[in-house]
Amino acid sequence: MSGDELVKFEMTEEVIDGFRQKRQIPAHFYNNRGQILIYQKDDITEHEIESLLKFTKQGIYYRASDAERLGIKAREIPEGLSDTVVLHETMVEDLCNDTVSIYENLKESSLTSLHMKKMRTRIDGLFESFEKQPDALIGLIDVLDLMKGVPQHEVQIAVKRTVIAMAMKTRGMQAQSYKDAHTLHDISTVLMMSALFCDIGFAKMNIPRGQGISPKQFLYIRQHPLMSYLMMAHVDTDPRVKRNILCQHRPLREGVTGNNFPPLGWLTEQIKGYIQRYSSDEKKQAIVADMQQQLEMLAVEMPYDEDANILALASEFASLITPVPWREAISPQQAVKMIINNSFFTYTDRIVREFLDYVAISLCDNQQILEGGDFLVLAVRPADHKIYFEACRINYVDRYQSRPTVQRIASVTPVIEKIPRLGIKGFTNIRKARAAHYDLARDSSRNIVFVVDEKSDPKSYAALQEMAGPWP
Repeated sequence: MSGDELVKFEMTEEVIDGFRQKRQIPAHFYNNRGQILIYQKDDITEHEIESLLKFTKQGIYYRASDAERLGIKAREIPEGLSDTVVLHETMVEDLCNDTVSIYENLKESSLTSLHMKKMRTRIDGLFESFEKQPDALIGLIDVLDLMKGVPQHEVQIAVKRTVIAMAMKTRGMQAQSYKDAHTLHDISTVLMMSALFCDIGFAKMNIPRGQGISPKQFLYIRQHPLMSYLMMAHVDTDPRVKRNILCQHRPLREGVTGNNFPPLGWLTEQIKGYIQRYSSDEKKQAIVADMQQQLEMLAVEMPYDEDANILALASEFASLITPVPWREAISPQQAVKMIINNSFFTYTDRIVREFLDYVAISLCDNQQILEGGDFLVLAVRPADHKIYFEACRINYVDRYQSRPTVQRIASVTPVIEKIPRLGIKGFTNIRKARAAHYDLARDSSRNIVFVVDEKSDPKSYAALQEMAGPWP
């Protein structure tokens, strides 16, 4: 990458917080034609930070030579993979046992601050053990084998989600932004605590089981982030953990069409209702104060909410690879493809790329998910801000699964389903397109939104196979 090359700026909370702390925009930002949109400036105001955030939603760029000045790492996680299992088996076992104990206790009583402190100690130990491993960034995360023998599917999902969230946060930050070890530890353990407790609300809800869930039951299930928060509003723990629990299924910024739930307006009104109900009870003033703090945090829009993205994606993967009474587990490779195919209305582009590049293969026993000859659909976001869809065949892909070189085969139109949630069901208007080659490692306007194979969409797969011809 040359020093003058324009690179798309993909905001992280850590980088923006660095701008706030230094009261400085350290470098110019540009549009995709190289025209300056935001000038380098000292003594910036919060209003100028907000202006920067608005531009990032539209797409802004920086010069590669300014990466270090902006607090963005130029290096990546080392090439290659390791067969070393990077989780300490005893520590995972201890975390499982303590989680079983808490879930059993919740059936009869409440969560306590003592529970939180105990689990924080367990999580600190797991994180420190993981980070100290020489192969932490490239080793296997074999959560499937470590979970064998744990009968409670709720516990399996909670622990898997915690481990996956830890790996995504740690590996993504190591590759993307400069931070000292203390800060990385702090934000990673906050996320891990959020991951462990974000579904405890299910313990107090009458959850329907099975595949035939009615729309009314589906809406009820989607209230569980609020229920999980209510079960720990009285507990003395980091307020960021509680905010993450409330926002665990709100990974997209407000106003974007997608699968965020529950609705932000509904969520805030419910919390306001509890504040009103408890305001005259002297014994519940600490809970009222906690709820008021959470309302203030919910009112601050986070255009790129990394923790919510990681929690939602880690939850989906952990659930898919875990057997539950009403369905069998699917393989990790299948789960990754399903996440890609569910991603367009659910996650930010960046979090899917980081999952594919830094964690997915490690969760799949070092087996590639995407290979040469596979068919992909890319969402294309050119300067006019319209979205187009192209079907391509992979020419070459390595460990960084989001960055293959591809050949365009056709333009396509997605078929959108709305129930039970927004998603791409398949494709129509499959029209042969002029051949073009793209390197997704260098093309920031395209990202993978669907893997077309015989299982996911046999009709489109057959049409693309006929257009593309045999794979060499």
